[in-house]
Amino acid sequence: MKTKEGCLVLLIGSGLAFGSFAADEKDKGKGTPPPAAPQELAKLDVANSKEASIPGGATVVKGSWSVDAGAKKLFAAPVPLVDAWLEFGPEIREKGATITATGRAPGGDRLQSRFGVGLYGKNGFQLRLVPVRQEIELVRRGEVLVSRPFPHDPAEMQQIELSVRPERQHWIVSGRVWKDGGERPDQPLFEHKIFAVELLFPLAGRSVLFATPFSGEPVAFASAVVMPGPAK
Repeated sequence: MKTKEGCLVLLIGSGLAFGSFAADEKDKGKGTPPPAAPQELAKLDVANSKEASIPGGATVVKGSWSVDAGAKKLFAAPVPLVDAWLEFGPEIREKGATITATGRAPGGDRLQSRFGVGLYGKNGFQLRLVPVRQEIELVRRGEVLVSRPFPHDPAEMQQIELSVRPERQHWIVSGRVWKDGGERPDQPLFEHKIFAVELLFPLAGRSVLFATPFSGEPVAFASAVVMPGPAK
């Protein structure tokens, strides 16, 4: 015969077991929290820069650069006519990264400027938009490694993205370009493999904006951001 005390113990024990089961089921519903978004390595804050200034964290290496605060654009001037070069953010050394910028290089039928972005400084990679040939080019140390057709209107702002990721003993370099305000393409325009032994110099340097204003009009940049790792 069970005593009243025994029944009470049994009921309490069952209640604890049910409570533990319910808590387990509730925890299962919560799931694993999503990973935190990666932090920016660098950002060129053109919109909040002062008139005739250079955005914070940027260094002019070549050419004449300045902000038009009213237009919220950073301009590479056509005088002097050089391959204008501006670096920003920290040095990135032997790690994957992605740079995305918004820019425009206006010009006529024959005299058209070109512009682009780069990673790892002068010994790294540059992605260049060449309106006169309606192409994009992957460049390193002055040599064109890849060219692909990209029809576009030079008067319109374009998004240009260069991404580099390590893979075993080589690097995979990819590029995307699309009209500003449009949808980013799911697939890159190209993927180029280059072995580490081919580089001669390590991938180490700052992020880059560059422009050659052949048309006599300034080349404009509205924004630029650098993220760690490859483009998703």
